[in-house]
Amino acid sequence: MRLGVFGGSFDPIHLGHLRLAEEAREGFALDRVLFIPTWVSPFKTGRVVTPPEHRLEMVRLATDGNDAFSYSAIECIREGTSYTVETLRNLRAENPSAELWFLTGTDAIADLPRWREPEEVLRLTRFAVATRAGTTIQQAREGLSHLPGAWQERISFFPMTNIDISSTDIRSRLGTGRSVHYLLPPDVERYIAAHGLYQTGDGSVNRGIHAPAI
Repeated sequence: MRLGVFGGSFDPIHLGHLRLAEEAREGFALDRVLFIPTWVSPFKTGRVVTPPEHRLEMVRLATDGNDAFSYSAIECIREGTSYTVETLRNLRAENPSAELWFLTGTDAIADLPRWREPEEVLRLTRFAVATRAGTTIQQAREGLSHLPGAWQERISFFPMTNIDISSTDIRSRLGTGRSVHYLLPPDVERYIAAHGLYQTGDGSVNRGIHAPAI
């Protein structure tokens, strides 16, 4: 089985996330894509992150109805800063025969040398990397050039439909009363409205988790 692993804050999950997962699933013949909301990402520094119960529920709503998509609370249950290597070890133990594919974008993969135990991460999983605005494949490769070994064999790039949507922009729109129609799955948009999320004026939620500056 080929298992796609898609980790992120998903604060909130939006159509760009779903499209990346779908295009990776199709392009790399993945049997399933597992969405994993982080508790707190080591790279989300200095801002308030929406409580995990809300982000998990939004991911559930967004993926419901797609048999190839599922989600896991593994990082939220573990709490604390989320490190990919720990999650991958857990997934490998739970799915010993699966071929893991970590889904991400060129902007994030360029930082792989800064991740905890990057060589171990590359041993545990392959990468399906979507081209993203702001970071070219060449720039991503330059960022990865500091890694020892034949990392190129473990990282595959794929062209993604250009969907210029970000969670940051969505939070800003919601915080300033602007429309987010057609940026989010309808059920997620309704959930946000029902729970008054992202209404503080700066795009953050009132009772969240502070991401550590590390």
